[in-house]
Amino acid sequence: MFASLITPRFRPRHLALSVALVCSPAAWAQTASSLGEVSAQGQGGSSAKNGLFLSAPGGTVQSIPQKQLDNMQLFNSTATQAQTEITAGQYQSMNPTDSFSSALKVLPNVVVNTDGDSQNGDTVYINGFAQNLINWTLDGIPLNDNDSYAFYTNEFIPTRLISGTRYFPGAASAAIPGLAAFGGSVETYSLNPGPKPSLSLFGGVGSFGKRSYGLLANSGVLGANTGAPTALWFYANRNKLDGYYDNTPSDQRQYLFKSVTQLGTGALTLFYSQNNQSFHYYGGCTAANLAKFGDTCNVYTDAPVVNGKPNGLFTDYNSNTYQNWLTYAKYEATFGQVTVSNQLYDYRGNGFGGGAYTNATYNLLQPNGVYGSVKAPVGGLFLSHSINDTRRIGNILRLAMPLGSAVNLEAGLWLNKNDTTHDQQFISSTTGQYLGSVYDEPVSTRLYEPYVNFTFKPTQTLTLQAGLKYLHVSRDFTDYAAVAKTAGKAGVYSSTFSTTMPSVGVNYAASKGINLYANVTRNTNPPQYNQYYTGTYNPDLAPQKATTYDAGMVYDFGAWSGALDLFRVNFDDYIQSTTSTPPGSTGSVTVLANVGKAVNEGLAWQNNVVLSNNWSAYANLGLLNAQFTSAKLPMPYAPHSTVTAGLTYRTGPWKASFGLRHASAAYWTDSKSPIAAHTTADASLRYTWKAGDTAGGLGFKQFSVNLNVSNLFNEQHVYKYNTGFPGSSANPLLYTSKPRSWYLGLEAQF
Repeated sequence: MFASLITPRFRPRHLALSVALVCSPAAWAQTASSLGEVSAQGQGGSSAKNGLFLSAPGGTVQSIPQKQLDNMQLFNSTATQAQTEITAGQYQSMNPTDSFSSALKVLPNVVVNTDGDSQNGDTVYINGFAQNLINWTLDGIPLNDNDSYAFYTNEFIPTRLISGTRYFPGAASAAIPGLAAFGGSVETYSLNPGPKPSLSLFGGVGSFGKRSYGLLANSGVLGANTGAPTALWFYANRNKLDGYYDNTPSDQRQYLFKSVTQLGTGALTLFYSQNNQSFHYYGGCTAANLAKFGDTCNVYTDAPVVNGKPNGLFTDYNSNTYQNWLTYAKYEATFGQVTVSNQLYDYRGNGFGGGAYTNATYNLLQPNGVYGSVKAPVGGLFLSHSINDTRRIGNILRLAMPLGSAVNLEAGLWLNKNDTTHDQQFISSTTGQYLGSVYDEPVSTRLYEPYVNFTFKPTQTLTLQAGLKYLHVSRDFTDYAAVAKTAGKAGVYSSTFSTTMPSVGVNYAASKGINLYANVTRNTNPPQYNQYYTGTYNPDLAPQKATTYDAGMVYDFGAWSGALDLFRVNFDDYIQSTTSTPPGSTGSVTVLANVGKAVNEGLAWQNNVVLSNNWSAYANLGLLNAQFTSAKLPMPYAPHSTVTAGLTYRTGPWKASFGLRHASAAYWTDSKSPIAAHTTADASLRYTWKAGDTAGGLGFKQFSVNLNVSNLFNEQHVYKYNTGFPGSSANPLLYTSKPRSWYLGLEAQF
């Protein structure tokens, strides 16, 4: 969990800096490494594997361990729960413009759905749970929005900067911070700076008008003799998509920075990411329209005035822009046998959705505080600016130490304060004047979550773990429109939740190469803020809860390794709409309440096979039953079976991969919305010329060409539905994959 700078596996002796991982309960096993001018602690690594948390996947922007490059998935044989590492090798085989969550689609019982292009974000389901019920972290920081637990997969880190992802398909542990882990936890880690200076320039083109270009600069070691040696990298990239396939032209700019400084026995890590992305949609942009309307092309392809009347379908009125920033500073060090890490982070997200309304009047909260009818401007219309502005600040403190020869302790505290403003403003299209808001809702959420986790090894073959996490959440929010409408009698809400979440697990080395494990973990998820006043206000609305049962086997027979997992999640108290007639009343009332139950159960089987020095393969099988039992409905995007298989070939400078995925029939929203069974295939081919320090005077150290083809067989399943937007009934959305597409990329490192 405690990731910082790491040395490449084959480090020349003259290099001055190693940046090492500090990883929870393994800190007591470290030894000092002599690195010439700089001395750093050799922490984590193989000594960490008996702890709950392994070290973060190793790698720098210049060098990644060969095992991670040669395998698509790796298994932790000593864990007390299902746990898979998605490797950097898997990320490198992907289209570099895709969202990182696309790497999950080869795993059992996982559905990664992209209505359009993965560059604009994926929708992920694990064991039937949607991504707002999955815990997402980057370098240990929880990423789910604290109000709605939403997560947007395209906003945080590009694939070329990922050292790996630790994937838990269940609630897993009391020691993982976060608010939404029913479907598991996806812990992604960024690459560290490398010890030598370098500059990489890259770019590419692809189907549907895609083009991408950027750079990655690595400083190498700076200040080696100052007592605070530092290495850093900086990344800048632009992805642009015409959108005449998926009807969503987009323009994405990404900027990231990471530095690691050795200070004493520890390291200070600084990180910054920024994502700026704009979209123009919904549906209907053709190549001809793109030529006519340019980057604002979408279904609304007419002029601002049609037949003498304002046209709400004008392209420029309908768009979406989102910017987000994530910054953290983390210092971690070892003092004797105690490792301490403190990580302070700040997140800012500012979203804007634009539209237009042609109705003559609307009830709005006006600037003077009065709620009532407002007329559209003469000769104009209402422009809608839907704003979502979030500021999140938090801190994660961790402590790891031994309690004797056989017991290790990890403890921590997660603090977070989240302030969000939701405001749908109406603007005059003729004067630009603010006319009022449909809603204006500031929300403040504060939480603290301490945890403690013990690891006990009574024998060399047996590991026991037990942990407890306590969550306290308080939330205050105001619906100013409701306050004005009811003269202050409604619209101010406050809620507080407290809950404990225990976790116990066991791992037994049954024989050489075979480990058995079992785990039980309780999880919880407070209601979304807007669930309190949807319909009739329910002040007794409580958190959703679930218990995950997980048992299985991890095996490693050299050329063949894998994991077999059996799981069941009893999902209790999920929030469901109910209708009843209160005592003494003649009418019925619809209210949200904790009356729902669901079950998610099944099997996940994963396999890696090393066929030769050149060939390796993977094969994964998932069987799933995911049902809302109280609602008598199947969970959406929960196929009863998934099968994935793939081959990787490596020889000299060449690397090729081919993967197949089959998902059985499933449903979209209910049993009347079928998604047919389908099979898709992806392929990639890369040639890398490693030219040494110089090559023929060209000055580059390495040059690579990569080709990615998605949906090789052009398998498509089209589901038509009416989104409620004008003209949308004629525009199908594809839920399995987009048509066959390709991306050709080049990269030169100097």
